Amino acid sequence: MQKVTFNRFRTAAWAISLVALSTATAVAAKNWDDWGAPANLETLPGSSASLNTPAVDGCYSLSQDGLTMVFNSNRTGNFELYMATRQSTSEGFGAPVRLPAPVNTSANESCATIANGHRLYFSSDREDPAYDIYVTRLGPNGWSEPENLGPNINRPGWLDETASFFEDTDGSQIMLFSSRLPNGAEGKIYQSVNGGPKSLVAGGPYSSASDNRPSVTRDGLTIFFDSTRTGTLGGPDLYYATRSNTSQPFGSAIHLQSLSSPAFDARPVISKDGSFLTFSSARAGSESAAPDMWFATREKITGK
Repeated sequence: MQKVTFNRFRTAAWAISLVALSTATAVAAKNWDDWGAPANLETLPGSSASLNTPAVDGCYSLSQDGLTMVFNSNRTGNFELYMATRQSTSEGFGAPVRLPAPVNTSANESCATIANGHRLYFSSDREDPAYDIYVTRLGPNGWSEPENLGPNINRPGWLDETASFFEDTDGSQIMLFSSRLPNGAEGKIYQSVNGGPKSLVAGGPYSSASDNRPSVTRDGLTIFFDSTRTGTLGGPDLYYATRSNTSQPFGSAIHLQSLSSPAFDARPVISKDGSFLTFSSARAGSESAAPDMWFATREKITGK
């Protein structure tokens, strides 16, 4: 197996203060123009044509500088994690490379999150057929043996996925993630403080439907997620919710209707600067009925 080095996969992209898929600040909607039309990730200039395939490609995250991405694909059979890089945020990503063992195994690996300290969080069914969340670290000798996050986070028989982090005002590290039955039912978004027991996230992200795959801004004031709640275009659709401080519950969920479709739309992740939203979608324009990776952009109109 080929050894992965820091130089090969752009060490700087991993040296981040919190998870890369979180933004630096929550930005009010009034500071931004409307989202542009969603586009397939391969439409970015210079993109590799092998990013999306007729297989399932998606549930991806970006590094803080936007130059490295990790996503899951079952293009070779099992779900595995792939990495792709680019030189600048104005261009597309190059050809993806499959991550080596011990990250990928003969089991299924999915829904990765790039995090500080050269860490990668991801889900795998290597121990629980329903998937648990693991963490691995990239060091001088390659990837460390992935560690199961344990019973405070993972629940036997439930699909646990998409870790996302913010640091509270008291310095506590809050991890948000979702847990649902493998059939997609009863999905809920949870949080864990400093690795402690999980609790439900209150407010807009909670409904009687299935709410999943959260990403949160670094200040903890805005959360993006997907949901099958009443009002979707076909579901799951993309939503977000905000709050004024982290001691309060999130406000009402806001439907990102212009970015959603009658097909599957999931795991919306905002870039650090708030201008680039990535998500998975099986909408028309994908290479097959399976989800592809998509994005949308917006321009800041005040507070520049």
